[in-house]
Amino acid sequence: MTALSVAAVVFDMDGTLIDSESVYRAAVTHALAALGLAADEAFLHGLGGLAGPAVNAHIRACFGDDFPFESFRSHYAARRDALMAAGIPLKRGAVEALRFLAGRGLPLALATSSMRATALAHLGRLELLAHFKVLVTREDAPRPKPAPDLYLAAAERLGVAAADCLAVEDSRTGAEAALAAGMMTVMVPDLAPPTPELEARCVAVQSSLLELPALFR
Repeated sequence: MTALSVAAVVFDMDGTLIDSESVYRAAVTHALAALGLAADEAFLHGLGGLAGPAVNAHIRACFGDDFPFESFRSHYAARRDALMAAGIPLKRGAVEALRFLAGRGLPLALATSSMRATALAHLGRLELLAHFKVLVTREDAPRPKPAPDLYLAAAERLGVAAADCLAVEDSRTGAEAALAAGMMTVMVPDLAPPTPELEARCVAVQSSLLELPALFR
């Protein structure tokens, strides 16, 4: 494979840099069970990369308009907070990838569907915050992923054309957002692999962030 010519790199956070998607998934499963409901793999995979209203729409589409959101959120938050109290680990190769890119002098941005306070807390605890020149969160874009807004905002704040950026994503939803922004996209799947069509549109699909440096050689 020809080495990529990249001016900046934009990372997703949940499931890409930190192993948080498994926590969210476990909390959703627990909350549904508390309501006497069960989720299949298709439902759980469909949640990957979603946030805010998009999550509610996905749940409503699967369980109906009378879904008890208030009770669900209560059970979900309690379970999520209990799991997070133990600390969320980094994804394999995250530190190595960030150090490699820093060594090449590439500016880095984060484009996450999480709230700013959540992103700052995670990145601060894991000592990753200093790696990023730009931080774009749910509050900074009118539309969540799979819309391209978060990635377009990251490119604008970096002062780099989106087409010259490499996006690093774990979810189908996130990869669709980055591709819609016109970015070169590498997918490091967390909970669900890409569809064949999505894989064909990515510059690479890798098993871990340890493989990311190979794209530059």
